[in-house]
Amino acid sequence: MAFDRRETILLLTGDFLILAASLWVALLVRNFAVPPPSYFEANLVPFLPMFFISLIVFYIAGLYEKQTRPTRRVMSVRILGAQAATVMIAAVLFFILPLSIAPKTILVLYLVVSVAAESAWRFYRMHYELQESKRVPALLVGSGPAVLELYDEVNGNGRYLIRFADRIEPSGLSESGVLGALAAGDKTDVRIVVIDTSDPIVVRDLPALYGLMADGVIFLEFASLYEEIFDRVPLAHLVAVQLFESLSKRRAPYDIAKRSFDIALAVIGAVIALPFIAIATLLLALESGTPYIRHERIGKNGRIFRIIKLRTMLFNDHGDPGLQKKNRVTALGRILRKTRIDELPQLWNVLTGDLSFIGPRPELPKIAEIYEREIPQYRMRHLIAPGLSGWAQIHDYDAPRGPADVERTRRKLSLDLYYLKHRSFGLDLAIAIKTIRALASFSGT
Repeated sequence: MAFDRRETILLLTGDFLILAASLWVALLVRNFAVPPPSYFEANLVPFLPMFFISLIVFYIAGLYEKQTRPTRRVMSVRILGAQAATVMIAAVLFFILPLSIAPKTILVLYLVVSVAAESAWRFYRMHYELQESKRVPALLVGSGPAVLELYDEVNGNGRYLIRFADRIEPSGLSESGVLGALAAGDKTDVRIVVIDTSDPIVVRDLPALYGLMADGVIFLEFASLYEEIFDRVPLAHLVAVQLFESLSKRRAPYDIAKRSFDIALAVIGAVIALPFIAIATLLLALESGTPYIRHERIGKNGRIFRIIKLRTMLFNDHGDPGLQKKNRVTALGRILRKTRIDELPQLWNVLTGDLSFIGPRPELPKIAEIYEREIPQYRMRHLIAPGLSGWAQIHDYDAPRGPADVERTRRKLSLDLYYLKHRSFGLDLAIAIKTIRALASFSGT
């Protein structure tokens, strides 16, 4: 494991204790006296839900992300925004719930104290993580852009347990192979070796490395480590056997539970969304033209289905490049897109099973044909139902829009295949929470 998960647990625990301590300090400042235990307890109990909401908001704000940590300026802004959002939620709760306190002044003091304390705590941890002496030296054996990306990320981020002392290029090895390269130079302190098993030279030399394994040298597979750090698969290093083994795992209980969740949530969502859909339908009808459009998309197992949306453009161009030049988003359409109301009719697609709430983004058939020709692994994403939101949608802010873009789609596919390999209740929950952040900021893809 290159990433120290204990650090995340430490951050969570520290955040919770600091939030509780911030409340104590706020009570101290509010009354200019040390708060008695009974007084502190009377305020702590109603504040506990607020602490847990804060931790969820911190997660949504990206304060527990694995990769390169935010700069000090960005960290402060994130903490301030997260705590301000939490205080606003708490203010509403304190007014709605039948509580014995309505701490207006305490809430303001708590906001100031908690932001200052959280910032100091996070900066301390950032400084601690950058201490190189605590990281284990390792070697990286592999070639290609993804290997260089991993090398730069690990060595530029103090949060990882390892650091790369060197990188070995397999294509430039002598007859002694990987074993000879590992033995050459001053590498006696290296006890971890990351190897790319998709490289034929590395595969050829694997039997010669068994002795090092017996001597206690730890070998990590490059693709697995890359996935752990970047939360996506390295397409150029994807070994088909490993992908097939992952996809063949039985997930029947998960699939049944996910489908049941989709149906229940779609029914609830439809009841809430119906008034918005009805108003939008009336306005679009008065604007002239049909209120609804149906786009063809690729579904599970490559089956074509029609996705239902409210019309936001002058007409349905069906993805035709010539018609797209004459088409444009209407004034009402911009509002519908910004508020995502145009996508609410897709709840019907969820009910019918064409869509799931979480899965790969459904693609146009004509564009999918291009990607299937250019990217060998592309059809793998059709093994599960597409979704309204997904791992790629919340992570890839440079996803292609409009005409086919093979290079950008490679990155999006690396995220889709990561979800396909690791899909679970926990991953779905993480996607749902981060989708809330995208919806709240009117961002995402």
